[in-house]
Amino acid sequence: MKHGFAILLVAIVAVFSLMGGLLGDPTFSRSAADASTPPNEFLANFTEALEVVEQNYVDPVGSDKLVYSSIKGMLRRLDPHSSFLDPKEFARLREDQHSRYYGLGIRVRPLLRDQGRHVIVEPPAIGTPAEKKGLRAGDVITRIGGEPIDDWTSDEVVGHLKGPRGTTVDITIERPGVREPIEVTVERDEIPMVTVPYAFELKPGIGYIKIDRFSESTAQELGDKLELFQGLSGLVLDLRDNPGGLLNQAIAVSDYFLPRGELIVSTKGRAGGSTKSYAAPGEEKVRVPLVVLINRHSASASEIVSGALQDHDRALIVGETSFGKGLVQSVFTLDNDTGMALTTAKYYTPSGRLIQRDYSGSSLEYYYIEGELEPPAPDREREVYSTDGKRKVYGGGGITPDITEAARELNRFEMLLASKDVFFQYARRLTSGEVPFAGEFQRLARNGDPAVLEGKTLPDFQVTGDVLADFRQFLKDRGVEFSDEDIDGNVDLIKRRIRQEVFTSALGIEEGYKIGVQGDNQVLKALEVMPEAKSLMTSGRIDPPVLPR
Repeated sequence: MKHGFAILLVAIVAVFSLMGGLLGDPTFSRSAADASTPPNEFLANFTEALEVVEQNYVDPVGSDKLVYSSIKGMLRRLDPHSSFLDPKEFARLREDQHSRYYGLGIRVRPLLRDQGRHVIVEPPAIGTPAEKKGLRAGDVITRIGGEPIDDWTSDEVVGHLKGPRGTTVDITIERPGVREPIEVTVERDEIPMVTVPYAFELKPGIGYIKIDRFSESTAQELGDKLELFQGLSGLVLDLRDNPGGLLNQAIAVSDYFLPRGELIVSTKGRAGGSTKSYAAPGEEKVRVPLVVLINRHSASASEIVSGALQDHDRALIVGETSFGKGLVQSVFTLDNDTGMALTTAKYYTPSGRLIQRDYSGSSLEYYYIEGELEPPAPDREREVYSTDGKRKVYGGGGITPDITEAARELNRFEMLLASKDVFFQYARRLTSGEVPFAGEFQRLARNGDPAVLEGKTLPDFQVTGDVLADFRQFLKDRGVEFSDEDIDGNVDLIKRRIRQEVFTSALGIEEGYKIGVQGDNQVLKALEVMPEAKSLMTSGRIDPPVLPR
């Protein structure tokens, strides 16, 4: 009983005393409860209720579980983004923010046809423990540490593959074309978590860069990727599905595209040090026409970057209205390896916009899931602001794009194929030796070609009539119902998706991704409006934003 009260007093008093902190700092604030602080009168009620539950509830229940749930409930009363982090969640947050972890360096996902097994979905990066042991895309993991993983969740699989640096893990895999299971022992090592995974030319002179999230290494990764380009005449910066991250990295990324001294974001809070203005600290590094892609899942730091570039007329924003998160959290370290992300300020774009969407009266589930499906409020209900070039922009409810381009929805047949993981499974067939007319590509997938892997040359793998005929038979063998109209009406997509998965399997996820964006209507729209981005950069004027109604 005393142990339960100790956890309660340390955690609850810490929560009440940690209302200040370092806003948006990538480090974690640490503050102990002041012994001279008078106890809150309501703590007596709480501790009494805890004691009654512990002594009288029908089943035994741990104090930590009760206290953690209580703190989470308390923070949910504040806003959707303040949260308590138990030891496992806090460790994961530290890992994500520091852009590294210890493991094998592979990405896995469950096989849809066999949920108890997980497959490596892309070739391990050169130099990672998995690559050194010869693991490949398409290898199916069946055992870890000698134990079958038939009933393991994805989190359990990943948790067993990760571990302290220098430790080992035994895994058993099945490989297409190999009869007997393969057993390997892999020593874990530090694995960098890449936040800027893709950088390539969409067409000559037009670059494309994808930022997945903002962690400690993001700005440096962006700089490294930009050095890959020569003589750019335009750039597409893709922030779609980017949930945000560190404030200082949003500022550093914006700094690449804005002149020294331009305001990027300002924050206003109640605690000391939470009201600040952040301006571009360096000279503009990249001066080319810029299109930024956003969607409903672009949030927080993504909105800081897109809002700053829009307000200064530096980029054309294309896509869908962003999530609308204008609250900034500070992360506090509590006892027992727990933490707390507490909203300590609101942020404002350079024009003065607060883009936080309304959460009053919303449940947490509605705010994050159902609320995303609602259309943004019409412009007449939103506050109007002006960019540097006197264009209208709007506060509340996220960043409204200058040019609205909704993501293309999958048709019925596409959804059916996706639900059965058809293209990934068929690509494994093509690279396994089962298909006689794909021999050259099978050799590439099995043995690797250094010239190809270094990007010096790519195979001319096309989806021929023979491949399409084999694909039809593949669908029939797996009981997928389809008509000739389904195939004929989606033939371009089928060809592209087969090529994408084959390139991913043999050459890496970026080469497959390049194939995939060829059918991405929002990326194609970015290419189409690049001349308008050039006009915006030089004159600060384009046609009025196209707003959803």
